[in-house]
Amino acid sequence: MDLLADFHAGVLDQETADRVRVQVEEDPEAREILAALDATTADLGDLPPLTIPDDVSARIDAALEEEVRAWSQQATAPQRSAPEPQPARVVDFAEAKRRRRRRFTAGAGVLAAAAAVAGIVVFSTGGGPDENAAQPPSGTSSGRPPLAFQGEVSLSPAQFSEALNGEKQYAAALADPARLVGCLQANGVQGSNPLGAREVTLDGRPAQLLILSSGEIGRFRLLTVGTDCGPGNPATLSDTAFGG
Repeated sequence: MDLLADFHAGVLDQETADRVRVQVEEDPEAREILAALDATTADLGDLPPLTIPDDVSARIDAALEEEVRAWSQQATAPQRSAPEPQPARVVDFAEAKRRRRRRFTAGAGVLAAAAAVAGIVVFSTGGGPDENAAQPPSGTSSGRPPLAFQGEVSLSPAQFSEALNGEKQYAAALADPARLVGCLQANGVQGSNPLGAREVTLDGRPAQLLILSSGEIGRFRLLTVGTDCGPGNPATLSDTAFGG
């Protein structure tokens, strides 16, 4: 996700950017991520400019100054083991601060958006399976009480953000990856890793909310199923949307 966000922000070196561009063209889910980042960047354009709080900026400046001093001392220290003297590394502190401020302003919203859609795709430049690919948790461990709804599931922005970005929370039966995949397939969903998952109650009945991509930029599918959902049993209780 960091690589996709950096690619979208235009901060990769040319060789890396060219390699990522080739992979993106062959990966519809990666293109969906970039489309979401485009939409988020457009939305952020209407917000006031981002600024770094003064106390945070002061700490960063102090850390940069300390880094400059450390490099200077290292560069001027006698090289006991090197056969030839090493050139000093020149650090332009003012330019470093300007570059840091530019990247903070341009990239903060994009990186936040990347985090928000991190569940859509696992993107890797390696040649084999990604060992860090997101998998459903083995059980519910967050201790958060279920969200309660009547009639249908309709999330507020705060509830949606918490469900999308927080730890995925599955009802006991759906914590089994095989059962979860069967439940999704029974509801016509291709894939095995929802963007978000949250235990809920609907009309007082225990249920499972699954946040899914709708295929439209900025719009998400809120699929709520009974806890008995599984292969051949969609157990659909509510199917609504968020955003769009």
